[in-house]
Amino acid sequence: MKWIIAFLSVALIGSNLFWLAIVVDQGVTSAYRDQQIQELDETRKQLMAALPELAGHLGKEEVVSIVSRHTELGVYEKSGCTWAGWVALKFHEQGTLQAAMPVWDYGGNPCLESF
Repeated sequence: MKWIIAFLSVALIGSNLFWLAIVVDQGVTSAYRDQQIQELDETRKQLMAALPELAGHLGKEEVVSIVSRHTELGVYEKSGCTWAGWVALKFHEQGTLQAAMPVWDYGGNPCLESF
């Protein structure tokens, strides 16, 4: 009888340690994932803000051509923006790039106001 109690006690402690290790591992994995998502979002913001300055001397057709080369999705006009893949391009009346925004940017994207 003592052996059964000892075995069950060791099994209970072992299973609790196993589940504790899984929870800690998931917590660490979630922390790394959240950090990576935050870093990718900051990178996206930096690139989207710099893109109009980098393409300042290019016309609308050139910018659309460059962006569309890097996607298999089509190019179309909607809501005052040119959509090339997953990126919305907003141009000044002079034809220079005013802003570039990804499709998932739901906070302040003027191309998504009609949705």
